[in-house]
Parts: sequence; C-alpha cells; structure tokens
Amino acid sequence: MAEMAQQSCQSDKERVIDRCSDIADEKMRHRCEGARGAGAYCATAADTRACDAIRAQCVLDCGGSVSEIRSSGSLPVY
Repeated sequence: MAEMAQQSCQSDKERVIDRCSDIADEKMRHRCEGARGAGAYCATAADTRACDAIRAQCVLDCGGSVSEIRSSGSLPVY
C-alpha cells in the first residue's frame, strides 16, 4: 500500500509538471506547478504506521508485550 501511494504521488506530480510545461516563463511555470500541488513532498520512505499497529496487536494477541519508545523524530519505535 505504501509503495502504491508513493507511485501515485509521483505520477500526480509528473502530470502537473507536464500540464504546466508549456509555460515559457519559469516563475509562472513554478507558480502553476505549486498551485496544483507539484511542490508537495512525496515521501521516499514507506509509511508503515498502519502495519506497525497491526503487528503490535498481533504481538499482544499472542501473549507478548509492546513498549512504545519515542525517537528524536517523535515516531514510535516498537
């Protein structure tokens, strides 16, 4: 799912860039791209939060324990 979301984000960005590519003035072209979301960041790392929660529940269901430790980036580590 994370890989598909990444690919979709990249495809959307490329589509916007292509749509604005006919604008000769660079400043106006960037404005066109930004207004349509091409400036949005497409994460390169997979967002596995949903999977992490499922994994944690599985560990609990099997009698294990889960400790949440916050890293410096405020992301939970299991």
